[in-house]
Amino acid sequence: MQRVAFLARFCSKSQPVETAKNRSNPVYGDRMQTSPRRRPTHSAVRSAAALFLAVGALSGCSAVPAPAPTDSAAPVPAATSAPTETPPIFASNEEALAAAKAAYSNYLAAGDTAGEIGSDSWIGFLALSTGTEHDATVQSKELMKERGWSFIGVTRFDSMTVQSSRPLADSTWEIRTYLCLDLRDTDTVNEAGDSVVKENGSLRSPMVVVFVTANANSNQLLISESPIWSGSDFCS
Repeated sequence: MQRVAFLARFCSKSQPVETAKNRSNPVYGDRMQTSPRRRPTHSAVRSAAALFLAVGALSGCSAVPAPAPTDSAAPVPAATSAPTETPPIFASNEEALAAAKAAYSNYLAAGDTAGEIGSDSWIGFLALSTGTEHDATVQSKELMKERGWSFIGVTRFDSMTVQSSRPLADSTWEIRTYLCLDLRDTDTVNEAGDSVVKENGSLRSPMVVVFVTANANSNQLLISESPIWSGSDFCS
């Protein structure tokens, strides 16, 4: 996926990324509680959100807050009570996870095949995101065009887990996930077809990907942000 791939290739863990320590991880009731999981550390952090972040001014390389457990070792889902007056769109973490996987698979596939700015495929791809993710996608695409670069290949992901699933104040629903973004079958090339990527680390990167429903009456998930996980690498 173009935006995601650009971030991963041109951003590294050495760049500052804020963490929200001691931040609560709300989950809708006891039904949606998941057991804490720990993952091995990894020295290199890069993400497939690469297209957005060729420059530090774009969201992926700048200090984008990412939820972190209190020990900062690896993502640990936690459960707290959420307001009971809002009925759950997803009755369990398993249901929320299935919906998030489907939405992100569709998003990456659309990004991999999106055409030039203004094309039907590009417009369709943009319709799958909102907020920070949407804005950064547009910026990164414009930057790629300015530099004469293009994205090739297939972006994949694996190991997605739900960190929280909860209603928001505007009655929409948010699902916050962790996943590993895989760029091993992708590349960014110039107009001559030569790669502009300098390999200096793993092409699997830990990500925080946040989904929100399009509106209060919809269960369609849009990607709202996807910063690189700022803790230890759980994708090694």
